[in-house]
Amino acid sequence: AIFFLAGHETSASALGWALYLLAMYPEVQDRVAGEAEGLGEAPDFGEMGQLKLARDVFREALRLYPPVPMMVRENSCPEEFRGRKIAAGGQVVLSPWHLHRHERLWPRADEFDPDRWQTEEGRACAREGFMPFSAGARVCPGAGFAMVEGPLLVAMLVRAFRFETVPGKVPVPVAHLTVRAKDGIWVKVSARE
Repeated sequence: AIFFLAGHETSASALGWALYLLAMYPEVQDRVAGEAEGLGEAPDFGEMGQLKLARDVFREALRLYPPVPMMVRENSCPEEFRGRKIAAGGQVVLSPWHLHRHERLWPRADEFDPDRWQTEEGRACAREGFMPFSAGARVCPGAGFAMVEGPLLVAMLVRAFRFETVPGKVPVPVAHLTVRAKDGIWVKVSARE
């Protein structure tokens, strides 16, 4: 069950939100499709460096809709956080959902802006407040794979198809074990010409 959740549901969640965001921003979607035109039919790992925008779109989707919205960690020694003492063995809730939208860390925190990742400010924000895969000793072992799989799937899908929003179908994020949409993520899919 853990393998399925960690390896499949999280990836599906991130991909669903990324495609929805691209449906909302067709100009960004067209840029990703243009970037993907340079890929072969069966891209190899060496071509992944060409997908800078697709990677940044996927990062931005992970920032806005982290598949795992919160996680609990147990500290191994006494700590003090913001004037509060936490005993060894105390549980601390980490919330990527809140951290990724924190206005003191992220300018325009609730806006979809994949171009932020190519700025020095964006890179600093990422170092200080981006943890969709957790961090440190408990970081997700699939993080590297996800950051290859996600951008590649986004690029290949938007190269072949156009994604559009469906009027009246705005997804409402809800936190289960992963961030899902209450009634699903609805997009209209058509072949790209």
